[in-house]
Amino acid sequence: MQFVSESILLLAGHDDMSPPNSNGPFNNNNVEEKKKKGPLPRLSEELCLVCGDRASGYHYNALTCEGCKGFFRRSMTKNIVYVCKYGQNCEIDMYMRRKCQECRLKKCLAVGMRPECVVPEFTCKAKRQEKEKQRGRARSGSVPSEPSTPTPSDAGDKRGILSPATISQDEVAVAQGAGEPGGGGGGGPGSGPLCMPVPGRKTLTAEQDELINRLVRYQEEYESPTKEDMRRSALERSSSDPAELQCKQITGLTVLTVRLIVEFTKQLPGFQDKLCRDDQICLVKAQVNASAADDSELHLSRITEMTILTIKLIVEFSKRLTFFDRLLKDDQITLLKACSSEVMMLRCARRYDEDTESIVFANNYPYTRAAYERAGLDASTIEKNFKFCKKMSKMKVDNAEYALLTAIDIFSDRCMLQEPEKVERIQSIYVEALRAYVDFQRPPPTGVIFAKLLSVLTEVRQLGKLNTELCWSLKLKQKTLPPFLHEIWDVPA
Repeated sequence: MQFVSESILLLAGHDDMSPPNSNGPFNNNNVEEKKKKGPLPRLSEELCLVCGDRASGYHYNALTCEGCKGFFRRSMTKNIVYVCKYGQNCEIDMYMRRKCQECRLKKCLAVGMRPECVVPEFTCKAKRQEKEKQRGRARSGSVPSEPSTPTPSDAGDKRGILSPATISQDEVAVAQGAGEPGGGGGGGPGSGPLCMPVPGRKTLTAEQDELINRLVRYQEEYESPTKEDMRRSALERSSSDPAELQCKQITGLTVLTVRLIVEFTKQLPGFQDKLCRDDQICLVKAQVNASAADDSELHLSRITEMTILTIKLIVEFSKRLTFFDRLLKDDQITLLKACSSEVMMLRCARRYDEDTESIVFANNYPYTRAAYERAGLDASTIEKNFKFCKKMSKMKVDNAEYALLTAIDIFSDRCMLQEPEKVERIQSIYVEALRAYVDFQRPPPTGVIFAKLLSVLTEVRQLGKLNTELCWSLKLKQKTLPPFLHEIWDVPA
């Protein structure tokens, strides 16, 4: 069992998972990092890099038309989750841009449009109000005062979050990978400012800004398994388990299937003339129930396959967090095993589609309540999970807040930790980063919003416990979970 536990830490060291998605918003290696300012030559002949329409200028770091500019802004400010209906490989042009929004958004990111360049609506509102005040002062004949800028004492009354006050000196050295203050951390696409400053708000320190940028970038890279991951996983499981291959070949129980079973049974010699009606009904029910059991196994197989792939990505994400590699190996394993189901819930909430009330993962298969129940999962537990997803959707939690909540959950106090104080100090770094980000980015009252976000962690802890109970209930129902899930969730096989 110790060998299996240590293998959890090795997941990021082999090639089972596909390389990071090149369409992520922080992976724009093929686009110039910084466009030259000044008028565009022969702008009338320039075309939108997304759809091919006539470009109106550089918007969010890429040459686009007004339509794609507005589409990208709405997608980022409203955190909309799109679903492609045509195979996730649409060629975006002036026609298809209206037909497939998911592929259009992917194209926006691929050509270099950056989410962090989108200014939130309340920031725009604050700027408009400031301009109106300046116009009013100008009309009244007074000289408009310059916008106040934080003095060094204001901006530096709190030391950087990665300071010796919060963690030991040797561990601070690890944080230098996040970049020197003001240095941007290496010049990659994610090295720019995450947010636009709001007048009168506290600003993030350079270290906090870089820490959050890195978190968001890793979250995007290790969020959803790719189609290649899923194909490889299906082949591996099928080759190692013949029963799995047989389950994959089952088409599932439909109304048509039931009718065919009944009609076929009626045609069997002696079925109608030698058996009483009650016996006929019992035999047909037995056959239908057998098909339904096979259908349940198919749905459970889909869910467990997606769960395993997602947990592997959670491990990859966790190993890249600042200070994670400074922990003892046993503590790393303890944290990964304890947080996996909780982080799974946060990722489900990120993939929740409020319109269809389903969770849409990388395979574009909508996991509805009915799909989970058909897999034999407890209906009340599933309802609580979906209620949590809906709550998070209404809270309008953005990418940075999700990433920070995930990091805080990973570095939570757990039983059997050998160095709990060190884990707590690391967690406090991410808690302070979340507090600073909320103060910086959210409209008032930020204290209430910060408290609500932290309360999410208590809720996911409870949902994690329900997940353990769910695994035990599946065991009692003679349902078989893959060995990987037995090990990471400590459920005896």
